[in-house]
Amino acid sequence: MALNPERIDADFHAQLRGHYTDEEIVELGAFIGFNIGYHTFFGTLKFYPMFAPDGRLVTQEESARIYGDAPASLSGAAGER
Repeated sequence: MALNPERIDADFHAQLRGHYTDEEIVELGAFIGFNIGYHTFFGTLKFYPMFAPDGRLVTQEESARIYGDAPASLSGAAGER
């Protein structure tokens, strides 16, 4: 959605309609869009992930120790998946 918006075409929408109502598609798109925005904004603040790989909630300091100087969410690589 963020990196290749042209891929969200009529065929993609038709596939979604096989599983979701139009209202659900709008809600899903809004959720995805808001999350992309949140993560972009948080990346500018240099926030680290708030969860450890094992699912524990961790402080920013502990997260920095776990993920190092450049976790995927801050490197720009996260959007390339």
